[in-house]
Amino acid sequence: MYTIEFQKRGLPHAHILIFLHPSSKYPKPEDIDKIICAEIPDPNKHNELYNLVKSHMIHGPCGLARLSSPCMTKNNKCSKFFPKKFIEQTIVDQDGYPVYKRSSNTHTIVKNGIALDNRHVVPYNKKLLLKYQAHINMEWCNQSSSIKYLFKYIHKGYDRITARVVPSQQRTHTVQQPVDEIKHYLDCRYISPSEACWRILSFSIHGRKPAVERMFFHLVGEKAIYFTDHARMENVLEKASVTESMFTAWLQANQEFEAARELTYAQFVANFVYNKKDRRWTPRKRGYTIGRLIWVPPTTGELFHLRLMLTVVKGPKTYEEIRKVGDVQHLSFRDACFAMGFLNDDKEYIGAIREAFQWGSGYFLRRLFVIMLLSGAMSRPFHVWTNTVQWLSDGILREQRDLAQNQGMSHIIIALTLQFYFKVASTHIQFNIVTANIAYFPFQNYY
Repeated sequence: MYTIEFQKRGLPHAHILIFLHPSSKYPKPEDIDKIICAEIPDPNKHNELYNLVKSHMIHGPCGLARLSSPCMTKNNKCSKFFPKKFIEQTIVDQDGYPVYKRSSNTHTIVKNGIALDNRHVVPYNKKLLLKYQAHINMEWCNQSSSIKYLFKYIHKGYDRITARVVPSQQRTHTVQQPVDEIKHYLDCRYISPSEACWRILSFSIHGRKPAVERMFFHLVGEKAIYFTDHARMENVLEKASVTESMFTAWLQANQEFEAARELTYAQFVANFVYNKKDRRWTPRKRGYTIGRLIWVPPTTGELFHLRLMLTVVKGPKTYEEIRKVGDVQHLSFRDACFAMGFLNDDKEYIGAIREAFQWGSGYFLRRLFVIMLLSGAMSRPFHVWTNTVQWLSDGILREQRDLAQNQGMSHIIIALTLQFYFKVASTHIQFNIVTANIAYFPFQNYY
């Protein structure tokens, strides 16, 4: 998956996220050193690579050596946290982020009369740098936040610029003219020359592969029906789309194709294609697609429990078969989920937060958890909290570190503070004191 980003000056650059096959992953710190380097090469042995690192992969000089550097903040600290610390071997810290090897026995590069060492090297891949001879920052990541980081560029909207209209200096007025400051400022969309050329040539801005298809489902008789304001109801009800859908066509396909009975609903789209015109599934002849069940909150009741069953049930032909566990036919999807062990100890709420973490921001997760608290549906809220706090606190530590200009701030301090205020808030909720006011919580910007 990739996204093209345009800065105010310079050429466009791409953010690319590559998913590796399990057999080709690099799970150990020593494996990371095979593909990512954060050191200055020996100029006597690798002169070309040394010159490329000097030209493209050195950050700075900044800090006390150059306070006027663009990366410097008001506190006279580098916004990219350079220079890094020396470390003799690559490690993965407690938050799951890699800390690359930067040996103290280092070569140096002189820029603007200042000698820079391994602490100023931007991580790179040797083969890619030699091939493309351009700035290519490579990072090792194992968290879903990387995906959300790329999608941020898609949904943040266009770059904006505020322009002011002023009269020409050559014009003179004998009488003082009234000034309307509001009309003097215009909120405009900013398009740099490089972005303008990119769009004129119709180059793609975003790409992802393979395709992901949303898998819709519904309860019996609860399929969504779309019609215009002036449509006659008898004509609407006569349409085949009222009784037939992607989900009911899947149940029908399980009766027709034997191979379909070995797949769950999400796996089904990898081997079959849905024809919207004929409203039926046919075997896939080419291509590859990933299926994703649409997300529904636990408050939807039976629809949520239906979704839980669809993640494990293979090849059902009717709704009744989805509710069947072993030789027992259950009356509701909730009972079937209990029989499968999905709903013990508020598992549905923990699972909902865990799944929402794959695509939602930490701010969204915390609002979702507050809604769960206010609904009073959870039997053991603190149990849900302790099992999801690592997802609910997503982003808080980084923001607090940036605000405090202290990259060494411990996540334990944040966790203990959140736990304390959770107990305060949950106590207020039990006594019906809390309404929708989240002022009891710290870090109000994130709640």
